[in-house]
Amino acid sequence: INPCYKLSRTVQDLASSGVLYPLCGDIFRSPDKPEEPMWLYEHQLQAIDNASKNRSFVVTTGTGSGKSLCFFIPIVSRILREKETDKTRRTRAIILYPMNALANSQLEEIEKYLKNVDSGITVGRYTGQEKGPQREYLQENPPDILLTNYMMLELVLMRPNDRPLIENCWGLEFLVLDELHTYRGRQGADVAMLVRRLRSQLHADNLICIGTSATMASGGTRQDQQEVVAR
Repeated sequence: INPCYKLSRTVQDLASSGVLYPLCGDIFRSPDKPEEPMWLYEHQLQAIDNASKNRSFVVTTGTGSGKSLCFFIPIVSRILREKETDKTRRTRAIILYPMNALANSQLEEIEKYLKNVDSGITVGRYTGQEKGPQREYLQENPPDILLTNYMMLELVLMRPNDRPLIENCWGLEFLVLDELHTYRGRQGADVAMLVRRLRSQLHADNLICIGTSATMASGGTRQDQQEVVAR
């Protein structure tokens, strides 16, 4: 009952050919069959290609089609490349979720891959669930990737006590908005202004913005459905 997704190339192929950082071939392996290459869908390959060319993009595809890998893989690859020459400890990617439950599950998802090899990449969660010592630790030890929600990010930009967290994100390179379709009407306008303030405060002149959405359309021809989703 689900659409068929076209298989393209493997992560290991992309890593060996230089499209991805070589270590990505060891990090991103199927949890069920780690000894086998991990195949990517065509839309995941397109996402990696866009990110490698510093293009912002939106992924609209069905549930269970690996949307999170569309941003996790290029983000991890970029961080690994840059750490070869830039040893500065700072947050290079922020991923926004509309609900804490999504942030929690995605933290488990990315850590599942990062456990495959000692890459040195760190991921932190700052959503309001953390206690004082946890918040202080993240401020003093900036993670490479920060998971949060848009309301907490709004507070972080305004609260003096959270200023170190924002300063650690100076020159931010990736901003991901998961479940993009949830930001509609006034809420969508609020998030749009938040992104503008974030870009301005962090001097993120080369920021790559990525959106993901499972929004689908039914009825009409395939072309009609694609136009509805794109709109």
